[in-house]
Amino acid sequence: MTDVDWLSYSLQDFLMFGPQVFPRLFIRLNQDIWPWQLLIVPLALVVPWWMCRPAPALRRLAVWLVAAAWIGSGAGFLVRYFGEINWPAVWFGWAFVAQGLLMAGLGTFCRLKAIPKGRAGAFSGLWLTSVVVLPWVPVLQSGELAALAVFGLTPDVTLAASSLVLAMMPRVLLWSLLPIPLFWVLFSAATYWALQMVWLLLLPAATLIVFALCFWLSPSSARSRDRQSVHRDPVRR
Repeated sequence: MTDVDWLSYSLQDFLMFGPQVFPRLFIRLNQDIWPWQLLIVPLALVVPWWMCRPAPALRRLAVWLVAAAWIGSGAGFLVRYFGEINWPAVWFGWAFVAQGLLMAGLGTFCRLKAIPKGRAGAFSGLWLTSVVVLPWVPVLQSGELAALAVFGLTPDVTLAASSLVLAMMPRVLLWSLLPIPLFWVLFSAATYWALQMVWLLLLPAATLIVFALCFWLSPSSARSRDRQSVHRDPVRR
């Protein structure tokens, strides 16, 4: 029995599909789901308005919608489509479903703070960029308009946008929501790198950037900076 030289293998050797196959998954998904995209996209666009309103019920609706997006992209794209050609995607798919259920539970029982007024514009801008601009990245990669990656149906766009809502969770609970997103970012980046799909690498990169910015937008960060400002600049009597 000969020894296997594992160092001679690359990431591409472990994939059972090529760069031409992956964009077809987006096309198949959009064809099978149509015309539900006409309902999903408008619902996604109202999330920033819900998150910035003072009514807790609207913020709860926003979290439930994001949770449904995790469940939909996990059970739909990852398990049903991507899982057919890449078995680790099935495990990630069920992890996305679990993450969505956890977010729905936290959104139900936790009182989320509203986005500070001074940061509502930045929050809305990042959300719309994630939901409106990032879906076009697979189109640039494949040249097929039908390869549009819709929020709530595909994992990368869903994760990039929903990271803004994750940051609104209380910091004690936030850490329980981080492992699955971080592992998926690493997995998707490694997959796109192995397939040499340069445009798609923008998706995990954008997720990390949005995730870093969303901590600055969170109400917890705003309160912390306000307290620091009070200590540094005490009121003179």
